Amino acid sequence: MKLTGETMTEERLFDSSHAALVFAFNFSGQQYQASAMNKAMTPQIGSGKGLVGVDGAAQAGMIRRELGTLPELHQAVLTARVAPRDVPCECTRPCCSGRLPNAEWTDAIVWLTERAMQQLSGSFSHYRVRRSILEKIFGVKVNLADIAEACGAHRNTVSDQNAKLKLWIEGEKGRKGLNAAPGVEAVAWMAIDGRLKAARMVGVEEAA
Repeated sequence: MKLTGETMTEERLFDSSHAALVFAFNFSGQQYQASAMNKAMTPQIGSGKGLVGVDGAAQAGMIRRELGTLPELHQAVLTARVAPRDVPCECTRPCCSGRLPNAEWTDAIVWLTERAMQQLSGSFSHYRVRRSILEKIFGVKVNLADIAEACGAHRNTVSDQNAKLKLWIEGEKGRKGLNAAPGVEAVAWMAIDGRLKAARMVGVEEAA
């Protein structure tokens, strides 16, 4: 069956924008060769449609097109949060671990590392410190003490810059008498959520 944009979106394939982006970032061209049995065994995505092959490629492309309409900052933040940090490597060399860095995720971190200088104006800013902190914020398992030692920076400097960059990305939770201050990631999620719902790719919550 030929799947047009209208038929693909009329059933709202994904329950959330997060599920839609995960699908788009993880979609593999290898799915073009999926057999009927493989399709039947494909894990369900979002509301359970789990598109593969040319249908999946079209859906992933539509999602990425909506992502591409956002400001670069929002694109970088969402890519760093959702894209896999590494991808399979099929070089078959004896020294290969079977994985290699995902250039898309790395590029997003590099872009954010440069942009982060604006958040640290007035203080000494070490590129490796900024990048390591951002990698930590976006899922890399590392502690601040190790970052300080690896970069030759004082722990207090690393801790201070970590606090500023976390506030920039994640925002600040509301406290007694104070309103919450959303970070750029929350704003980015609101933006892509609006785009995907308007495109009828993500379900809209019904009022109680």
